[in-house]
Amino acid sequence: MRIENTEALQIVPVTDIAELSQTQVNTAIGTYQRAFGNPPYEEAFTDAEAVDALQYILDKNGDLVTGQTNDEVIALAGGFMKARGVYYIEELAVDPRRQGQGLGRRTLRALIEKALDREPTALEIRTTTRNDKAIGLYRSEGFVGQPITEVVAQTRQDGKLALDERVYLIKNLKENEMEKPKSLKRAAIVYPSGNTTAVVFDQMLNTDREELNSLVMAAWKNQEAEQPEVEQCCFVTLPKGKEAIARVEMFGGEFCGNATRSVIQLITEGKDYQGMIEVSGVDRPLNFSVRDRVIAVEMPLPQNGGLTFKVAEGTLVRLDGIAQLVVTDATLQQDRTPRELLTELLEQNKYDLAGQPAVGVTYYDRTSKKAEFGVWVKEVNTVFDETACGSGTCAIGVASAIDTKQNQRLEVIQPSGERITTEAAIDSASGEVVASNIAGKVAVLYDGELSLS
Repeated sequence: MRIENTEALQIVPVTDIAELSQTQVNTAIGTYQRAFGNPPYEEAFTDAEAVDALQYILDKNGDLVTGQTNDEVIALAGGFMKARGVYYIEELAVDPRRQGQGLGRRTLRALIEKALDREPTALEIRTTTRNDKAIGLYRSEGFVGQPITEVVAQTRQDGKLALDERVYLIKNLKENEMEKPKSLKRAAIVYPSGNTTAVVFDQMLNTDREELNSLVMAAWKNQEAEQPEVEQCCFVTLPKGKEAIARVEMFGGEFCGNATRSVIQLITEGKDYQGMIEVSGVDRPLNFSVRDRVIAVEMPLPQNGGLTFKVAEGTLVRLDGIAQLVVTDATLQQDRTPRELLTELLEQNKYDLAGQPAVGVTYYDRTSKKAEFGVWVKEVNTVFDETACGSGTCAIGVASAIDTKQNQRLEVIQPSGERITTEAAIDSASGEVVASNIAGKVAVLYDGELSLS
């Protein structure tokens, strides 16, 4: 049945899902699934997930209103109070078969009326950047776009993971100007085998990445002083091609295997999955897999050969996006630290290392399986003592395969005490390494809104 006018819509507040009849529950689920299953969202939700989304609002001590006709829920909206007096509109959905009749506007206004009872300083809402109709509705109701967008992972109707870009709009209820955002909507602090990494999902339009990198590191230190300090920061963006689920951009534009594994963990939530991902410093997407919470990612071997070179200090492994010098000589290792050797090599521009986007020196003890790493990133011109290094671990496997002329699978102990497994496959005819990956579990220390003030 099609509703011909908005007067037929009855706004009914809900404080408990149990208040709804089975017909109302079923039609609410259908409305939610169709609203977000159709373009431009194309997300897939089970019946239980749809109910959980509504229950989440009530669990946050929020407000849930339904738009009903003939005991059927054809529209719904919900929200709750966040920090600093902001009321967040979590959900607004109208059955697509009944859109274009003002039902969304009426349901939104009903929710806002309830929200005002809580005396918020501002109202906030989020939608996909591709939803022009919704953005137009919100703007007509006094919402203004913020200088920030966010990429989110979603499960599509075909079961595949994909990223979507979401825009935040805000309606200030106090007399004040729009300010630079004082918090990130979503930032995660991840511990991939010890290499503490900040993963930023927001795209702050009026803040450059160098500034944001410093703000995130300082914010985490201020918030969690007893947790390990952030060593590096990466940004999640929409992929440039159609094959990958996401793109990882390092602050310095280099490649980082551990940051890549961190993003995969966050997007897949550690659930079994196979796919491809883009990474800065590499001109093609990389394969990855998640199985039993172990995240494995393909390492970027050069496509035109020239992977390894024997040099005076050890084996130079040139990956796409970073060059790693693997040193196994115990005497050389005792003579200086990886940082000191790396600094010396760069000053001399030995092996044309200063022209690389990033360079690492990796010390490896074959007996203890322990490694030490120093990494230089050209863009920031800084040398770091890494507590864990994916590319360095990969280089150990590649160098070992070249030395032994056999496939290698090594479990390398990182300076953090954690382990990363690397595999290197060698072509018996050519003696060249043709494939390599790193794998391990990734711990998430924090995932949520991060205050930058």
